[in-house]
Amino acid sequence: TVSSRGQGGFIRAKLVVKTLEAFFASADESIDVEHVPIWCRDNRGNKSLVTEEEKIFTVTEAEKLWRKMKLLEEVNQLAYKMTPDGYLKLWQLRKPHLSKYNAIFVDEAQDCTPAIMEIVLSQNCGKIFVGDPHQQIYSFRGAVNALCEVPHTHIFYLTQSFRFGAEIAYVGATILDAFKKVRNKTLIGGYQTGTIIGEPLEKVAVLCRTNSCVFDEAVRVTEGEKPANIHIIGGPCNFGLNKILDIWILLQPERERDRKHLCIKDWNIKMWAKHGGFSALKNYAVSSEDKELEGKIAIVEKYNTRLPELVNRIQSCHTANIKEADYTLGTVHKAKGMEFDTVKVTDDFFKIPTTRHNLERLNIKIASGVEDEWNLLYVAVTRAKKHLVITQSIENILTLAGEYFLKAELSSVIFKEGPVQCAFNHCNNNMLEDAVLTMKKLPITYSDKTEDKGGYVCHACVHQRIGPMTHLMVSPERVKSMQNNIENVALPRNFLLLLEAI
Repeated sequence: TVSSRGQGGFIRAKLVVKTLEAFFASADESIDVEHVPIWCRDNRGNKSLVTEEEKIFTVTEAEKLWRKMKLLEEVNQLAYKMTPDGYLKLWQLRKPHLSKYNAIFVDEAQDCTPAIMEIVLSQNCGKIFVGDPHQQIYSFRGAVNALCEVPHTHIFYLTQSFRFGAEIAYVGATILDAFKKVRNKTLIGGYQTGTIIGEPLEKVAVLCRTNSCVFDEAVRVTEGEKPANIHIIGGPCNFGLNKILDIWILLQPERERDRKHLCIKDWNIKMWAKHGGFSALKNYAVSSEDKELEGKIAIVEKYNTRLPELVNRIQSCHTANIKEADYTLGTVHKAKGMEFDTVKVTDDFFKIPTTRHNLERLNIKIASGVEDEWNLLYVAVTRAKKHLVITQSIENILTLAGEYFLKAELSSVIFKEGPVQCAFNHCNNNMLEDAVLTMKKLPITYSDKTEDKGGYVCHACVHQRIGPMTHLMVSPERVKSMQNNIENVALPRNFLLLLEAI
């Protein structure tokens, strides 16, 4: 079970699975070395190129597995069961003729696989592809943007949203503008009222980047004397609560498992009980880059002894009827295509750590190369219909478009009780009494419950943010006479590492 490079059998099996997944997504009729991943990790977690010899061996193993999956008789081995992607591949290989249809309508065309495209494009009828290229979030599964790949005779744009108003549309449009340079087709909101700066007062959909964050949120909202009713998008079983509990059981000493009659139900997790236990499972997850499994392991390690009680609590608070839930929880991938009156975006998405003027001062340029990450954030914010609860990072993103949530007020109104100091902690300036207008920072409640209370902002700080526009309120000389206080910005280490990689 060990190859010439010292890869364990489990690591090699993952390479075979990835090869099959690439084949299923492709339009190809047979498995070849092009479907084998270019890179892999050994059982020490070291990343290296897959050799030609290993590619040929992997193709042979994948072909054997594919042949067994196609057998019609009943099989006991779960590894040989046909998957939904496998069924679709079989249909594509049969070259179906859909001659009874006058036209084929393909929705979510931005996430088509080449296999689906081959089925549709081989038909003689008309084809209509509908989608949003900025909602492409499944490229990791081999999906491609059919809207760009397919030759077309007509193309129509729908930039007006019927879901939300101008405020939420502005957030979505800013993400596209700042990180994808989309400026010729601006997202426009409808006439609905909406807000992005307040505390939610109704039923809330909490949208996360990762499953581990979904679990954290489920724990948070079900705590206390009156635990909330929750609905996990896709259901607790699909989310993997039972598998998380099985991983926790695997973590327990064997003697403890026997004493408490703890039984692992998941066949894959049970297998690791005889092949190195929890530590071996964790090494496998890291080496095979199984992010979903890594997330479940992280949940087990974080909550440890509390985990059984938390899983039981989440299951007891879960309702299958989304209308009965106080909180709807899920990842953006699961929430794709859905809409909610109120959406709270969690803080586990790709982050912008500070505001535009600080980024410029520190000479930091944000790369647009992580396109899927910006697409995920765009999909998250555009699920909201009335109320969007943003993160500090999203507020920072809005500053890239010049939005600092500043509101002008007559200076004569604010000095009735004496001098007023700048609301920013790093600044000791007072407001200028001879200024015509003074800016006030609007208060914002973020999704993590922290709050920016806002307040009046001195003209020096305003000038740092909006530049010469400040001179419409007070003369340039008066602004220059004020102390220019510089914020102390501490960038997260992972953000600095990303900049180095870019």
